[in-house]
Amino acid sequence: MNIIPQPKKFEKICGSFKIDGDCFIFCDEQFKVQAERLVRMIESSVNVNVEFTDEIDSAKIIFSKYEECGKEDYFVMLSQDILTVKFSDMTGCFYAVETLRQLFGLDKKREIISCDNCYIEDSPKFSHRGLLIDVCRHFYGSDVLKQIIDLMSQVKLNKLHLHLSDDQGFRVQIDKYPLLNTVSSSRDGSEVVRNGKRYVEELPHGGFLTKDEIRELVVYAAERQVDIIPEIDIPGHSVAALAAYPEFCCTGQVTEVRKQWGISKDILCAGNDSTYDFVRDILDEVSDLFPSEYFHLGGDEAPKDRWCNCKLCRERLSELQLQNFDELQTHMVEVFRKYLESKGKTVICWNDGLTASSDKEIVSQVWKPLADSDGVKDANSGRKVIMSQHFNLYFDYPYAMTPLCKTLRFKPLKGVNKANCQNVLGVEGCLWTEYVDSSDKLFFNLLPRLDALAEVAWGYRSKNFAKRLKNRMETYDNLGLIYNGKALNIKKRKFGVIKKYLNKDANIELNVYLNRQ
Repeated sequence: MNIIPQPKKFEKICGSFKIDGDCFIFCDEQFKVQAERLVRMIESSVNVNVEFTDEIDSAKIIFSKYEECGKEDYFVMLSQDILTVKFSDMTGCFYAVETLRQLFGLDKKREIISCDNCYIEDSPKFSHRGLLIDVCRHFYGSDVLKQIIDLMSQVKLNKLHLHLSDDQGFRVQIDKYPLLNTVSSSRDGSEVVRNGKRYVEELPHGGFLTKDEIRELVVYAAERQVDIIPEIDIPGHSVAALAAYPEFCCTGQVTEVRKQWGISKDILCAGNDSTYDFVRDILDEVSDLFPSEYFHLGGDEAPKDRWCNCKLCRERLSELQLQNFDELQTHMVEVFRKYLESKGKTVICWNDGLTASSDKEIVSQVWKPLADSDGVKDANSGRKVIMSQHFNLYFDYPYAMTPLCKTLRFKPLKGVNKANCQNVLGVEGCLWTEYVDSSDKLFFNLLPRLDALAEVAWGYRSKNFAKRLKNRMETYDNLGLIYNGKALNIKKRKFGVIKKYLNKDANIELNVYLNRQ
């Protein structure tokens, strides 16, 4: 059995099943698009024509709707020269086809397509199985994102979280504020770690997703059962937007898109009523582009230094009778939470941006362990959470810092009371791109971590992951993708490599792997 993620139940049965020219497919008409996908995979893998039939008795491959299946669930049975696939919805049918892709090895050319007879009963433990891609620090357009969506869908990941705004770039077309695209989407340089030095390389970098590109991307993802969640970060990580519209910060003196990484003290002004209009207008246009039920408002790493010295922010704090500026951020987020709720959206925020008074309807995406807010505490208090603990699930870190085995060992429900486990929506890996400046580096850092993420997010781990992963690596080879083929060999942290990554060469692992050093 070579399936990633591990199915809920897998039983091997005596005998084997072969796909040949005598195979006919019977399929309910509404799901035929998925059966046709399987046919295309078969025909690209082996020189066999597979045709459809209207007579179920003459079929060897049967797709049928089964009302007792839950959403995303599916059954596969190979026995007595019949392949039966059962599901209740399009998503379950899609996932069944992806399982058959791996089961029969359809990503490579073969002389014969066959596999052992078996029974598979499968359903995910978690509804949210996500991946964040940061397109702000380094921009990646729709072609690369489509490749990532393809890879996600093959291992049943279903949420692509696009980080669209930050200090170093604003990456979505906004018609009402055109400077967000002519000014905020490009910068004059980027911080690099190279040749033993950390410095700003004065090399322009930019780009943004047009509305037409986003609409196409949303459709492309939906066809692959992937929901795209947009993130517009407020009130912090807003320097790129403020470089174009400095009237919405406290000082009015932000003049350029940030070139360095890290955290800026310049954030959106919480005391200026025009700031709220500015953000609402952006939320309007972004919400119209992304049909997802979720909208991410960031909220992380927002220093309050400027607010403390801002007359308008101090007046707003007094007017609202708030105790501190963290509560002012809570108020600001709540204004936009209600606004997005009126559009049918549920807000997600990073856990360090939430306080005890934050509305319980906000989903906490937990990346940072805090005394009063982490995944376990939030879930046990009744808040919905997404687990993204950076020690296990941040893929911008080198493998020497976050080995594949560390991701695989992550237990999303550890410490959560049984009665509150339903508050854990799922798991999300994050790939931030400060030091990911090429698609080669992007895929090297992502693969094969994506497969480990899928294993954890689907929820059923087994000890034979390494064996199953070899088949996925063959798929990467066939696609011509760069990936870390030695990731399984890294069993613990390598502090020497980490030190070089931080101080000498941010691409140390990729360069060594490709024999560039």
